[in-house]
Amino acid sequence: MEKDSYGNEVSKLARPLPVEYLLLDVPASTPLTPLNTFTSIKDITKFPVENRLIDGHIQDFDSLCKYLRQFTPLQFYESISDFHFLLYIATMDMLPMKDSMAPLLEAIKTNDKQAVVEWSRSDVWATLEQLISNTSDSAVSGHVGNGFASVQTESWTCIHCTFMNNSDRQSCDICRLPRDIN
Repeated sequence: MEKDSYGNEVSKLARPLPVEYLLLDVPASTPLTPLNTFTSIKDITKFPVENRLIDGHIQDFDSLCKYLRQFTPLQFYESISDFHFLLYIATMDMLPMKDSMAPLLEAIKTNDKQAVVEWSRSDVWATLEQLISNTSDSAVSGHVGNGFASVQTESWTCIHCTFMNNSDRQSCDICRLPRDIN
């Protein structure tokens, strides 16, 4: 408190407030080698982590197709046991599966592979498999029953507008700029 010219105690406004008082150092990062506790198969690319665009982790339907294509039908339990994959299929815009995942999550929790296989025969999973197979112009890979479609088209990200384009295009569908600038 300061005193004014009459001897009264008055508080003085702190203008301008220095910006340094408002800045905080918040440590936020990702581990160099992530530790995933669900899937245990070596040489399998993990499903991208949500909300990590800066690290190149993009969760989209193409990522889902690429992820599932890595597994054989006998590895269905391992493919479905990835936390980030489960979160994505529960909340994806195209076909949210949240309402039908309770039996699947219980089966994974109790390590009941037979119940997971039973869930894979559900209408919701069959619909997802159909969507995967319809996104590809190529033939379905040799997976039968609870199989996964083989998606041959790769995508590339435009360096100008970050739109995901099909690999057969040499210019971006949105900004029309060329794919590679030499």
